[in-house]
Amino acid sequence: MNFDFEAVLFDMDGTIADTTLYHNRAWIEFARVHLGEMLNDDDPRFVPGRTRDIVRSILGREVTPQKAELLHDDKELRFQAFARGQIQPFPGLWDYINVLKKRGIRTGLVTNAPRMNVVFTLRELDLVECFDIALCAEDVRCGKPDPAPFREACRQFGVKPPRALVHEDSELGITSALLAGCPVAAILTGMSRELATNLGTKWSFENYVEWMKFCQLN
Repeated sequence: MNFDFEAVLFDMDGTIADTTLYHNRAWIEFARVHLGEMLNDDDPRFVPGRTRDIVRSILGREVTPQKAELLHDDKELRFQAFARGQIQPFPGLWDYINVLKKRGIRTGLVTNAPRMNVVFTLRELDLVECFDIALCAEDVRCGKPDPAPFREACRQFGVKPPRALVHEDSELGITSALLAGCPVAAILTGMSRELATNLGTKWSFENYVEWMKFCQLN
């Protein structure tokens, strides 16, 4: 494979580290406290999207902006309490980012997560200085699956979308990247290889060690 991209864009949750367990625990605790009921991991109220979307879905009603902000932060602080000291970057991520930097390829984080979680996660993973840009929920009007986040990242880097490789782990993120015109290499933490291919990804891999070997990056 001729690895000739000008930028590489990473999703965060499920793409640089496995945080699903701790988000699920936080949502279950959130529902117990605010609804007085227990939810399962596959509850249909866990809709795709940003934290505020899921808060509205779980509560089953709209809330004032002030209340939405408080509920949003309540859930994310629960996530941070569960995840603190528990998460690690996926195998090969450090080496991959270092190789990209040596080649002069810019790297960006593009996520639906709020900035408070981006700051927390990057600190936990010791990746604070690793990405040239970090776009989060507050930085774009529409989140994934809208193409706006990846289009904005490409705009900030001054690169055309076909020259910006995206790593994603979800249907939501893959859809966003492809609509923006970016090629996608999916990391298979949240889906099967077959689904990733059917969604339109050009490549898929289990971890960054496998991906670097495939790309002959060293």
